[in-house]
Amino acid sequence: MAQQPRLDLRPGVSEPVVLLISRREVDEGDIASVLSRLKVFLATREDAWLYRGQMTLIVAGYDNDPRELVDIPEVRSLLRALEKSWPQWAYFFNQVDDSIKLLLSCVAGSRFLGRGAVEMDVDLVAAALGRAFGGMNMVFDRFGFPEDELEKMCNGFVEVLEQAGMA
Repeated sequence: MAQQPRLDLRPGVSEPVVLLISRREVDEGDIASVLSRLKVFLATREDAWLYRGQMTLIVAGYDNDPRELVDIPEVRSLLRALEKSWPQWAYFFNQVDDSIKLLLSCVAGSRFLGRGAVEMDVDLVAAALGRAFGGMNMVFDRFGFPEDELEKMCNGFVEVLEQAGMA
């Protein structure tokens, strides 16, 4: 059996990793373009480990729009498609900004009340969390990452949800 390369368990990259979704991609519902840029993060074991918990989600092109991103139906639609098509998002999204909150609000919101207020559907939240944890497990299983690191990542994810009032 070939020996797996050792993992450096220190934090990954020092530069921000941004998943920038353009207004054109949102307007056209172009999830394929977004997904094509994400393949690189799972290209190798080293890349997957390096970029864990490093990604910030930014939806660009709405600076002059008075609505919050979650209040824009086209943004919600594209982020729902992203969540369903790329279950590994929970492994890669960082746990310090609003990336997780934005995505889950779009995916599991049942009523969008304006000014960023969202009424969450508990069944949609549960289903999204099941897919999110499944995506994390998928990456850990594929590359044989340490189980204790998965536990830390999952605990951090739950903490983000609790702080946002989503769990």
